[in-house]
Amino acid sequence: MPKNQLFKNIPDLQIVQSVLEAFGLENIEDTRLFTKEHMQDVETIQKLTELIPTLKEYYIPCKSKIYLTDLNEKKCITILRQFIKIHHYKCIGMERSVKGKKMMTYRLIYSEEDFLKSPECKEKKEYVLSFE
Repeated sequence: MPKNQLFKNIPDLQIVQSVLEAFGLENIEDTRLFTKEHMQDVETIQKLTELIPTLKEYYIPCKSKIYLTDLNEKKCITILRQFIKIHHYKCIGMERSVKGKKMMTYRLIYSEEDFLKSPECKEKKEYVLSFE
């Protein structure tokens, strides 16, 4: 098993599902947009606070002290990002203007790590040059 800087136990999809439900998302493939206001409406902080004993089983101790104390919306999004990253998903934030008010909107996207590498790494072709 690869060493991980955050987790002592690699999060399985079951715990990821619990984290996603705290955000009001159905599953890891749910691409609906959500905002910090939405998180307040679905009580994300309270739901993740209830999950802390379970989440602690995954984080290495020094990291659980950082991420699992004094939860706020920002820390909740960080936890979500960390748990879905293991399964090749990302939570991206985009600033949107809604009724003249700027707010961050977030959504999950699939991100196979191969696409994140530089283009020359994607496909290595060999060429033979001949000077005649």
